[in-house]
Amino acid sequence: MEQEKKEKMEELIAPAVITPAVLPEEIPDSVTFEGMAAELVAAEEVEKEIEPMAAELAFASWIHGVNIQVEWPWLLEWIYRAGFGTRLKGKPGTTNWFHFAIPTPVIVDSKRYKVDSVMLRFTTGSVASIVRHIHVYDGERRIATHNNVNLTGSHGFERFTVPNKPRIYWGVGISIGVEFLNVPQSREMWFISAGADFYK
Repeated sequence: MEQEKKEKMEELIAPAVITPAVLPEEIPDSVTFEGMAAELVAAEEVEKEIEPMAAELAFASWIHGVNIQVEWPWLLEWIYRAGFGTRLKGKPGTTNWFHFAIPTPVIVDSKRYKVDSVMLRFTTGSVASIVRHIHVYDGERRIATHNNVNLTGSHGFERFTVPNKPRIYWGVGISIGVEFLNVPQSREMWFISAGADFYK
């Protein structure tokens, strides 16, 4: 019994095995970059949706998909970062969290900003990769939860509101909970970018 506890403790504190980046030719062709890109909403269409709100915004901030952080990298089969974002493949029957730190204007011109919503751009290889939850943080404080959103496929622009537009003190973070099913379909994902809208 003591030996089992010791082995379990060693397993928990063992350094994470980071999946190395792979060359593009080593990535399986189950989902091609061109195929994923073709599904995305055109930039002009996104602009039509967000432009009416731009006049009221104090600040909008985005960060590129290559900056995403993986909570449990050892649960990925591979991860590949390139100019278009981050592609990855989850191991079958696992869940994982992916995190974006959004560049955050906290006080500008003596005014503390409020966050209204966060945005994501991503696509999944199939229904076997499911975005289950979106959580928003200000530092260590969770300020919004969107659970059981269950998103698959291509999402060129998805907005998630932050109730009551709270004032921001410590920096905005977005956490994305993903489930990778143990089925034959593709368990790939492509994270393109993430952002947030701020008001005075």
